[in-house]
Amino acid sequence: MENILYEYFHDRNLKFTIGKSGNGHVGKHFHKSIEVLYLTEGKMLTTVGDDIFVAEKDDIIFVHNYYVHSFTPDPSYKKYYMVIPVDYSSDINKRLHNSTLPSKLDDKEFNRTLLPVFERLHTEYATLPTLVKKGYLNVIMGHLLKHYPSLPIENNGNIEFMVDVLHYIDEHYAEEITLDSLSSTFGYNKYYFSRLFNHYIGETLNNYINIIRLQHFMQFAKDKENLSISKLAFQCGFDSLTTFYRYFKKIYNDTPKNYFSKQL
Repeated sequence: MENILYEYFHDRNLKFTIGKSGNGHVGKHFHKSIEVLYLTEGKMLTTVGDDIFVAEKDDIIFVHNYYVHSFTPDPSYKKYYMVIPVDYSSDINKRLHNSTLPSKLDDKEFNRTLLPVFERLHTEYATLPTLVKKGYLNVIMGHLLKHYPSLPIENNGNIEFMVDVLHYIDEHYAEEITLDSLSSTFGYNKYYFSRLFNHYIGETLNNYINIIRLQHFMQFAKDKENLSISKLAFQCGFDSLTTFYRYFKKIYNDTPKNYFSKQL
C-alpha cells in the first residue's frame, strides 16, 4: 500500500494563508485546499498527480485540490506557498470546479511580474484587511488563469476511492455516519475500510468526521450575528455538546466562548 497521507491540518483552517519556506522534504500527501508555490531560489524535484518535474527559480507550481504532491530539494530551494481553501473565493472556485491549471507554470518572465504581489502579500499579511488579502490573491489567480491554459482534472488514481469517501463525508456530515454505514455504502469490509482510511487520512474515521463537522460549524458561525453554539453544533451533526466542546478544544485550543469573543 502506497504511503500517501491526507493533511487535514491544512483543511481545518478556513483562512487563506501564505508563507515562506525552503529545503524541506515533503512526502506524498493531498488535501482539499488548493496550493500555489513560487520558487524564488534553487531547484525542487516536484510531483503533482502524474507529473514529475524539476521546478526552478521563477517557476510557479499549481496543485489542485486532492492532487497527490511531494517536494524534494534538488539540492536546495526557497519558495513562497499559498494555501487556498476551496470555499475561500467563489470566483476561483467557479473557474477551477471542473478544470485545473498545469502543474508547472514555467513562463518565468511572466511569473516575475507577479512576484512583487507574492512578496507584499507575505510581508504585510498580518496587518492586511481580509478584503485586501483576497484582492491580492485574486490578482495572482486572475493573471494565472488568463495566461495559462486550462486542463481537465485528472483521475486521482490510487486515491480516487478515498477522495469519493471524503466527498461523501463532506456532503453528509450532518447525518449519522458510522464505520458500518460508510463501509457498507462503498461496498467494503468494515475492518479493511478502517485500515485503509487510517492509512491515507492519518486519523480514525470518527475523529475525521467530527473535524469536518467542526469545520462546517466554523463556516456557518462566522455568518451568524446571534450565534447559538449548541443549536448550530447539533445542526452540524454532533451527537452531544460534550463531543463538540472536546473537538473544539482539540483543534482551536480554546473554548468557543473565548474564541469568538476574540474575533469581535
